[in-house]
Parts: sequence; C-alpha cells; structure tokens
Amino acid sequence: MPGPLNGFRIVDVTQMISGPMATMILADQGADVIKVEPPGTGDLTRALAGRRHTISPAFAVANRNKRSVVIDLKQPRGIELLKRLVARADLFVQNFRPGTADRMGIGEAALREVKPDLVYVSISGFGETGPYVHKRTYDPVIQALSGLASIQADPESGRPKMLRVIVPDKVTALTAAQAMTAALLAHERSRTGPILNGKGCAVRSNGPNGFRTTVSKPPPGVSATPMRASSLLLRC
Repeated sequence: MPGPLNGFRIVDVTQMISGPMATMILADQGADVIKVEPPGTGDLTRALAGRRHTISPAFAVANRNKRSVVIDLKQPRGIELLKRLVARADLFVQNFRPGTADRMGIGEAALREVKPDLVYVSISGFGETGPYVHKRTYDPVIQALSGLASIQADPESGRPKMLRVIVPDKVTALTAAQAMTAALLAHERSRTGPILNGKGCAVRSNGPNGFRTTVSKPPPGVSATPMRASSLLLRC
C-alpha cells in the first residue's frame, strides 16, 4: 500500500545524520527520495564503524528506502545534472554551511529558475545570520553550546557529560521531517487557492529541543551572545 507521501519527489544532497535521517522519515512514508552523493567517498557516514563493503550500519539506517546517485557538484556538468533532477522534484534539501550552496550554484534563487514552485530546505548549525554562522557544527558542539551537556553534569564533580546517542542531530532530523511535511502540505494547498498569495512561506525551527540561550544583561566582565542551536529554514 502506498505511503501518505507517495507521489512526492525529494532531492537530497545532505550528509551525515540530521539531513539524511529527516529524509529517511519522508522515504519511510512513501516519498521518492533521490540521494545525491559525491564521487569517491560518497556520504561520509559510509565510512563509519562496522562498514561492510561500502555501507556502514549508520549509513544503511539513515538512508533506507532511497535511491542514490553519484554527481560531482564541483563540476559544471554536475550542477547541470542536479538541476535536471530538481526540475522534476517537489522539494530540495541541503545542509551546507550558509552561503556554500549559493557559491556552488545551487542556492534557492538558482534552483527556482528551473523549478519556480520548489520547496527549498536548508539545515544549518546556527541559522543564516550571527557570529557563528560560518562555523562547522557537529553534535558535541551543539550539546556544549546549548547547555545540554551541563544539564547532564556529574552531581558530585559538576563536570558536563555528553549524551552518546547524538540527540541534537536526531531531534533536528525529527523537527526537519515534520517541517518539510508541513511545507509540502502548504505547497499542495497553494496550487488550488491563494493561501500563500504568491509570496511563498517560511518555516523556521530551533533545535535541539528548542534550546536558545539569550542573556540580555550579562554579569560584569562576561560577554554573552544570543545563540541558536541547529536551525532549519524552509521556503516554498
């Protein structure tokens, strides 16, 4: 029996966990997910522990029910091939650092030239603005900066402890999957009525677990910067 997202096509160029796990959920629900991987190494999770042949357990789980294709996005021919895929897709998702997709020629404006009603999804560590916007972000970094490690601190020593099950990555994936489904729903409705008024829609969420730390009046001698952990931006 076809899943509820049967008929939707997703072009996914994300790597590691948060993006692939999000599109895995859509694939489990029936969406046609085309995973684009770079030549040579492929998705970085292919090389994680327990690999057999070219697939690790982490890669197999996060990328189940998808179709995979190798495209070199560093070459003009690769960008042309990607745009041909996007032209027949409903949603495109990437998790490059902000600005990278635009430099590559696959930013929102560039892809809307081939698919004007495309749902364009960006998953990034610290959103699209701010002092950390261009920094690399991994699960332990988010645990530390969001305060998650401090919450789990040892009661006697006070030393912060990491959660070893990459909770921020997984919560980001769950949030992204729900937001992408909502964006697809809004997109479908807009085709038959003026719900979006031709100006598009934006959905933004903060993760993991909605952590956002802002100190309006820090103590003397302490500088504090508003911080967002794992940001998701969708436009449709």
